[in-house]
Amino acid sequence: MTRFPVELDVWKIQLSKVEDRLDRYKTYLNQDELARANRFLFDRDRIRFVICRGAMKVLLAERLNTHPTLIKFDYGDKGKPRLTNSAVEFNLSHAKDWAYFGINDSIPLGIDLEFMRPPADHGWIDIAKRFFAPAEFKILSALPVDIQAEAFFCCWTQKEAYIKLHGIGLSLPLDQFTVNVDPTSPAKLLTTTWNSADLGQTRLFHLEAPHSYRASVALRTAAPINITYHQFINH
Repeated sequence: MTRFPVELDVWKIQLSKVEDRLDRYKTYLNQDELARANRFLFDRDRIRFVICRGAMKVLLAERLNTHPTLIKFDYGDKGKPRLTNSAVEFNLSHAKDWAYFGINDSIPLGIDLEFMRPPADHGWIDIAKRFFAPAEFKILSALPVDIQAEAFFCCWTQKEAYIKLHGIGLSLPLDQFTVNVDPTSPAKLLTTTWNSADLGQTRLFHLEAPHSYRASVALRTAAPINITYHQFINH
């Protein structure tokens, strides 16, 4: 049976380039969202939250041909937002100066973006040993030292994207499923002791990312995926 491709739009948002829209984006947030913003201790975190939430509402409103103030969310048990009156699926991740927003018409997804911070004394190996599956740790620790950080974030972003797809947070231990650790090979869910049906129904992909960043997306489908990238500029 022929499967029609799933169309996934990925928006790249450089946060420092849109801070001049902060006051406008604040007007798109409801009282609960504004209260959440004000609970951040640092200005940079509050600004990032408002920009990300405002940009997300702008893009969803554009998709649904409505106004950003009319975008309303429900939340899953672990806080994953979903639209109250539409089948459109979306997810957002941000790290340092960038945010990635994925959106499609009906297929659940999770997206993760990470800044590849330089490790101290190759600390990613210690983190991987603690959190990754033994098979992943074995592969990672055998790689040349100069690519271990990239491999670590290749693995981490796939795992985060998979968890965000299901909206379950870190209640699912990272060692209960494995992904492709090699950063030069396609992303892939290899094994899972949590939900075996996912092996045939979940697609993982590496995403284009700025220098020193890694990004991945997970989608609940066996169909082919067409990914289209957009720069968030005049919104």
